[in-house]
Amino acid sequence: MVILSGVFTEAQSIVEHGSDVFAKSCASGYCHGTNGQGGGAPKLAARGFDEAFIITTTRAGVPGTAMQGYGTVLARPDFNAVVAYVAKLNGIEPRTNEAPARVLSAEALRGRELFSDPLRGFARCSTCHVADGLGIAVAPLAHAGIVNVSIDGDTFPALVVSRGGRRISLYDLSVLPPVQRTVDAGAVKIGEAAAWRHPAESYNDAELKAIATFLKAVR
Repeated sequence: MVILSGVFTEAQSIVEHGSDVFAKSCASGYCHGTNGQGGGAPKLAARGFDEAFIITTTRAGVPGTAMQGYGTVLARPDFNAVVAYVAKLNGIEPRTNEAPARVLSAEALRGRELFSDPLRGFARCSTCHVADGLGIAVAPLAHAGIVNVSIDGDTFPALVVSRGGRRISLYDLSVLPPVQRTVDAGAVKIGEAAAWRHPAESYNDAELKAIATFLKAVR
């Protein structure tokens, strides 16, 4: 993985920049190949992907495969550029007349950095939450609805994301990062609301205040 600067000239279009980022990060023979034509990983060009799918998959990756999420890896301009490039490979033209970029206060900018601070490992907010295009959408920022779940006598806090007649998909919150599990509905007992809380030592009060300022600014 190559982490780029996130800066490109006005003369260089977002698609051109996305092509550069893709070439350095995604185009190897064991990955998606030159121009997204496929390699060890699937072909991306002319697949009929829509923009929402491209954004979600690029941000969160594909569980159970070598496709990692880049929502907390690439700088925001690089992430947006890669999305625009892959969208172009699927016949979607870049958007024009975008709204002016949001101006964040110094406190909010600090909160944005803390939200996806790589030095905090899996304890950073963006491990489970998305804000301003950063992070992985395991749970919403409020009212997550965490419950106690029992499977084969093992009880742990979990976030249930889908409940079908035969299968239940959930995130196991007893470990970091949370592990997504899909199990037979009959093997799962869903209990009362869990007393699970974020690790208290993840951020201090001043840092939490900065993160709150950031979240208020981008909501």
